Amino acid sequence: MERYNLPVGGIEITIGRKETNKLDEVHAITSSSEVRAQTQQKLQSDVNPYKPAKSKSPILTATTHTPETKPAKPKPKHLLKSKTSRYILSRSLVVVAVLMALGNIPVHSTVLLSDPRNDGDLADEAQAAVLREAQNTEALSLPTVTETYAGYEMEALPSASHGEWTFYPVVAGTDIKEVLAELNVSTDLAALTAEPENASLLSNLQSGNKVFIQVSDEAVKQIIYATGKRTAYIISQQDGKYVGRWDNEVFEEQQNRVAFTVHNPFHYEANKAGLPISITRQLSKVFKDDFDFRQIAIGDQVSVIFEDFYYQSERIFSQNILAAEFNHKGESYQRIRFQLDSGKTRYLRPDEETELKQVAFNRLPLQGAGRLSSGFGSRVHPIFGFRRMHAGTDFAAPYGTPIYATGDGTVQYVGRKGGYGKVIELSHGDGISTLYGHMSDYQKGLADGDSVKRGDVIGYVGSTGSSTGNHVHYEFKINGEAQDPMTVALPEKGVLSPAEMQDFKEYARNLTDQLVRLRETASIERNVRREFGG
Repeated sequence: MERYNLPVGGIEITIGRKETNKLDEVHAITSSSEVRAQTQQKLQSDVNPYKPAKSKSPILTATTHTPETKPAKPKPKHLLKSKTSRYILSRSLVVVAVLMALGNIPVHSTVLLSDPRNDGDLADEAQAAVLREAQNTEALSLPTVTETYAGYEMEALPSASHGEWTFYPVVAGTDIKEVLAELNVSTDLAALTAEPENASLLSNLQSGNKVFIQVSDEAVKQIIYATGKRTAYIISQQDGKYVGRWDNEVFEEQQNRVAFTVHNPFHYEANKAGLPISITRQLSKVFKDDFDFRQIAIGDQVSVIFEDFYYQSERIFSQNILAAEFNHKGESYQRIRFQLDSGKTRYLRPDEETELKQVAFNRLPLQGAGRLSSGFGSRVHPIFGFRRMHAGTDFAAPYGTPIYATGDGTVQYVGRKGGYGKVIELSHGDGISTLYGHMSDYQKGLADGDSVKRGDVIGYVGSTGSSTGNHVHYEFKINGEAQDPMTVALPEKGVLSPAEMQDFKEYARNLTDQLVRLRETASIERNVRREFGG
C-alpha cells in the first residue's frame, strides 16, 4: 500500500480490491479530530469478530486496530447494528465524494490489492498507522535569518527616490556642520554623529571625495560619503537612529554617454534621449563661444559624455560634462573638460593648439549692469561744448555699482586725476595699461603696487571729476596709445603650462575617440530606424 503526506483537513480514501468473487473494502479516514472521534466511538460499539461474508457488491466498513479476541457467536442484534454502521458509513462516503467534487477538501486515493485471508488484519493495521501518523504530525519549525551589522539588526535602506539629493565635492575646509546649515534641515549633527565611526568620518572629510545628502521633509534621510567609484560609507536613518556602514554594491559612479539628433525643440530631444536637465543646461555654457544656441537647426547632432551617480540602481545626481561634440549646420565642435594645476577647470578644444589659450582681458569693466553711454573717438564734450578726442568708452550705471579689473595686473596709480576725478590705473605688462575714471570710491585697502586679478573689484561707479552723471570711463592703451576697448584685438595668454598641455593631449585623445565611436554608433542607429521606418 502506498503512503502519502496529506494536508491538514484532507481525506485519504484507501480502495481495496480482491478477487472478482471477494469483498471490496473502502476505508474512509479523515484527519478531522471530530469525525475521527465519532468514527472510533461508533466502531467500538460495532466490533464484529467475524469476517464479513463474501458478496459481489462492495460493503463499506471502517476498522480500528484492536487486540485479538476470541470470536463470539453472532447475535442478530449485533448484526443489526453492523448494518446500521455500514449504512452510516456509506452515506458518509457519498458526502465525501460530493465535497471532493466541489474542491473544498483535498482527497488522495490509493488502490490496495489485499489478501483474502487477512483482509481484516491488514485493514486494521493500515487504518491504525494512518491514525497514528495524523495524530503525531507536528508543524515544521523553520529558522529565521536576520542580517546584523556592527551589533545592530539592519533594516532595508531608505528608498533612494524619496526626497531630494544634494551633491558636495569635498575640498579643503569642507565642514559637515556648515553643509547642514546650508541645507536648512532640522536634523541635529549630534544625532548623525552618535555612532563613533560616523563621527570620525564626518569630522575628517578628505579632499577629492564626494558627499551626497538625501533630504525629505526637511530632515536628513541618508548621507553617502563616496571615496571611490563604488566604495562609500552610507549613513541611513533606521528606527530613529543614524546607522553607518561601508558598502561597495549600492553606490556607483558612471560615465554615461548620450547621442541624439535634433528634429524637435532642443530640450525636448535632449530629455527624450535621456539627458538630465542639469547636463542640458551645461551644454549651452560649454559651447557659448562656438555658436548661438538660439540658432540650433534641425539635423544638428549632439554627443555627450558626463558623470552620473547611481544609488540603489536609481540616478541620484549628474555632475559634469566630461566631453561633448556638437555638429551645428555641418560644422563640428568639440570641448573637453580639463582641470588645471591651479584647481580651475576649462572646456578646451582638442583639435587646435591656439585653442589652448584664452583671451587675457574682458571687454567691459562692469558685470551685468550698465549701458554704453559714449563711445570711443572724436565727440563734442558734454560739458565744455567743443569737439575733442574721447580716449575711452563710458558705461552709465547706478551709483556704487562695482567696477572690475578687466585683466591681471598691478596697481600703477590710485587717486584723483583732473577731469577724471577719482581714478585707478593698472599695468598689465607687454605695454598694456587700463584706466578707470569718475569713481565714487576705491576698493578698501587698495594701494599702489598691489596685484589684482581679472574680475577683482577695484572701485565703485560715481560721478567725480568732469561728469554729468554716474558712470565709469574706461580706457585701454598699448604702449601709451589709446585703443577702442570694444574693437581692439585682445591679447591671449597660455592656459596650460607645457606639462599641463602634454597631460591634456593624452587625456583628450581618449575622450575624443569615445566621442567618435558614440557619433558613429548613433549614426548607425539612425540609419537603421530610417530604413525600417522606426
